[in-house]
Amino acid sequence: MKRTIVIFGTISVVVILLFQVSKFSLMNTQGFSDVFLIISGILFIALGYFITKLFYARKHTNSIQEIDIKRIKELNISKQELKVLGLMSDGLSNNEIAETLFITENTVKSHVSKILSKLNAKRRTEAIKIGRDLNII
Repeated sequence: MKRTIVIFGTISVVVILLFQVSKFSLMNTQGFSDVFLIISGILFIALGYFITKLFYARKHTNSIQEIDIKRIKELNISKQELKVLGLMSDGLSNNEIAETLFITENTVKSHVSKILSKLNAKRRTEAIKIGRDLNII
């Protein structure tokens, strides 16, 4: 939590300073105003790039994990069932999964049923938790 506060505080200070540089560049009438505008524009672009990289990298590094292929084979989970389980973990309904995979809703229900039995789960949420614990999704 402290790290988040420090990051957003720093970003706020940098943005305020960039606005001040932009304001100063507009008030300057000696021909350097174009240079200040260019510099402040470059700094805004750099700040946007930095923020994007910071949050995009954090989001994806937390989600990257080693998928346990050996465990998938042990549980005898097919590729299609694995796709369905992944989409279930994304919060999609049976209808949305069917539309995404171009299959019928009854086929999705069949896959979900097989997944639940293979993972010894009673509900979809339990299957998702087991799948994450086993590193198969």
